[in-house]
Amino acid sequence: MQQRTIVVTVIVTFVLLVGLAAGGAWLVAELGSRVASQPTEDEGPEPGEAPPPPQPAQVPDDAEAAIVDRVVDGDTIRVVAAPGGSIPEGGSIRIRLLNIDTPELARDGEPAECGAEAATERVEGLVASGDLVWLVADQQDRDRFDRPLRGVWLDDGTFLNELLAAEGYAEAVLFPPNDRFYPRIEAAVDRARAAGRGIWGELCPT
Repeated sequence: MQQRTIVVTVIVTFVLLVGLAAGGAWLVAELGSRVASQPTEDEGPEPGEAPPPPQPAQVPDDAEAAIVDRVVDGDTIRVVAAPGGSIPEGGSIRIRLLNIDTPELARDGEPAECGAEAATERVEGLVASGDLVWLVADQQDRDRFDRPLRGVWLDDGTFLNELLAAEGYAEAVLFPPNDRFYPRIEAAVDRARAAGRGIWGELCPT
């Protein structure tokens, strides 16, 4: 009797194991088919999805689209450029914002300049990784550090360089022949200085 019980137990256990194995195989196959049915990033948008955003009216006609990688500091960001533009594709590249100069972050044992963290945080609040931006060149393509020099427009049409100047996070700088945006930047800095904004007032009181 005891031997028969053992045999029955073995048979039942075997049947359960076979059933579980079959069920597990079916589950794996079902999950695989569902994953395969999902659209990939390379596929086009499904019917009814919104098309890519158009270039805002405020952005100059010669602007090139790019995707933000990350913010470096108040006047430098990293982007991934769109194919076929003036900036080679194939990875993240530093972009230096034209005609502005924000305080320097701490580096090489030197302390941060007054307002550096605030300027960086302001840019981080305006652009984030994955955001679309529009880049506009001037006469000189790159600076002495081989960084592309660009005016940067946000996807809502805001001119980032000018906004930072107007809010008091940057000084105006002119490195000839790049004067395309300089008058706008200089005027914005003058307004910020007169109003005592940012580094001209509350951030760096004298």
